[in-house]
Amino acid sequence: MLSGERIVEELCRSDSGLAITPLIDAAEQIGEASVDVRLGPDLIVMRRTTGAMAFDPANDDDFIARTRAAQQYIRRPLGSAAYLHPGEFVIARTLEHVTLPKDLSAEAIGRSSLGRLGLVIATATLIQPGFQGTITLELTNLASVPIVLYVGMRIAQLALYRVEERSQHGGQRQAAI
Repeated sequence: MLSGERIVEELCRSDSGLAITPLIDAAEQIGEASVDVRLGPDLIVMRRTTGAMAFDPANDDDFIARTRAAQQYIRRPLGSAAYLHPGEFVIARTLEHVTLPKDLSAEAIGRSSLGRLGLVIATATLIQPGFQGTITLELTNLASVPIVLYVGMRIAQLALYRVEERSQHGGQRQAAI
């Protein structure tokens, strides 16, 4: 795992291939071993349903149609509130655009201050080497009361990891740091 100091060094080197933009407040966002990322303006909310409904991924056509019908796309301005109700599931994106070089991977991890409120960042938390784009976050409220989220607030943290390379003989060796 890269330290905060190492992350700063990588971000400052133009040839490192690592970019996280915009870093609105680097002193606040870069910690001892991670970079805080903020909630972006785009949310996909699962509509509440009544009656019997199920998603069956084995039935491709029906699965895609049911998924689209159950989702509502919302774009909120910076600073606006979004309420995540108990048991609700929302797909969100980070405000930051991330570029990882081929020798770094990242993991999106929930912030403990929000986790104590019942917010869980679930499922697809691994970001592959070479990724470019905003990070998709799956948010769920496990608490019994709504959680208010604000577009632009620090919502998750990225831990960065150096990726090991395979040698020509099939063994593994650590990439040079």
